[in-house]
Amino acid sequence: MRDFSDNCVVLRIKDYRDDDRLADVFTAEHGLVTVVFRGVKKEKAKLKPFAQPFTVFSSRLTSSKGVYLTPIEPMLISDGFTLCSDLKLFTAASVAAEATVAALVDDEKHPELYIEFLKFLSAAEFNGDPYYQSAVYMLRLLELSGFYREYAFEQNPLSPQRMLGYAQRMGYEKREESDMSRRALKFISSEFQKNFDIGLKSVQSIDLY
Repeated sequence: MRDFSDNCVVLRIKDYRDDDRLADVFTAEHGLVTVVFRGVKKEKAKLKPFAQPFTVFSSRLTSSKGVYLTPIEPMLISDGFTLCSDLKLFTAASVAAEATVAALVDDEKHPELYIEFLKFLSAAEFNGDPYYQSAVYMLRLLELSGFYREYAFEQNPLSPQRMLGYAQRMGYEKREESDMSRRALKFISSEFQKNFDIGLKSVQSIDLY
């Protein structure tokens, strides 16, 4: 049995049984865990706002009734509605979330990466180009996972690699959308996949929106 309280962010979610959903949830102090949201497919389910990607909440989590953790009286910090309602935002956030799941080891603490992911969500929603913000996050994810590579900096980058050098130097600054950011995100995603020997399905949607 596990029983603890923590701050949480939903990375991925999928259907489970008739009325439930399962979520990969990144917690501040307990790493990656699997949470079951029971009954959330019902029309008036109280947990429905929590059972969507990129929602941030605090809760007691317990596994007293089964293998998966169950939230007890969760408190909503921010919903993921905006990130899910815009296709480009959703794609950028999904790439970051999928890569995060691949990089994490269950139950290991990653507080610095947890904070970084929350920074990314805020930047993606409010700071312009979500592809650029996702590229910044992917660089930080690789660095925090032990795969740091420094890219050459250029004030007005004219290649995906130079855009990554700009992103390393400037971080989550507000930017207008550009094709270079899209190409930079695709490039750093391919670097991530090589390092982790895994395919990221969300990357395939970058060119669609």
